[in-house]
Amino acid sequence: MSAFFETFLVHSLSRIIPGCYVRDRLPEHEKTVLLTFEDGPDPASTPRLLALLEEYHVSATFFLVGDKVAQYPELVREILERGHTLGNHTYHHLDAWKTSTLCYVKDVCSCSRIINSVAGELPLWWRPPYGHATGKLVNWCQRHGVQTVLWDVAAGDVSSRATVRSVERNIVQKIRPGSILSLHDNSRSARVTPAALREVLPRLIDDDWRFEELGSFAA
Repeated sequence: MSAFFETFLVHSLSRIIPGCYVRDRLPEHEKTVLLTFEDGPDPASTPRLLALLEEYHVSATFFLVGDKVAQYPELVREILERGHTLGNHTYHHLDAWKTSTLCYVKDVCSCSRIINSVAGELPLWWRPPYGHATGKLVNWCQRHGVQTVLWDVAAGDVSSRATVRSVERNIVQKIRPGSILSLHDNSRSARVTPAALREVLPRLIDDDWRFEELGSFAA
């Protein structure tokens, strides 16, 4: 999926489904940004991302896949110990548009349980894989104290055609006050994402952008 289509998709969903947490509900008067990663944890990617974030004193939210949490619990604990926020990205990286609501809810619950067992806390944030949300799922999450978090800037870092420069360009050209940046934490993105962030983070910091905690954007 292209970065353009990813962004178009979530803006369309935000108009159709109330409760999708995207840029138009965030502060727009300051140069603040929310940095998010999804699909992890991953031994090829997570340690490199954590090292970069620590180097530049940047906080992020990691939307974790449950079966990878079970495989790499030490990486989950390291994410938390370094001061980042944990989010739910389903247990099996399910597509909500191809899965029954009941099966999907069970998968979300399984992901929350494994994160809680490893990290000692339940995630308060959920991001549907591919950005595929439904009204029933968003409502269910809200009733159970879980906020849906989409994005308004897709870095396009898992595309087979992604390059360090294309990821950097997607971020720098599209970022606006209150933006939520969507990047990935997996073996595919590892070839471009850390290198792109090494270029982007100091550039944004020098330009007075602030990276906020997810909780700072709460309504």
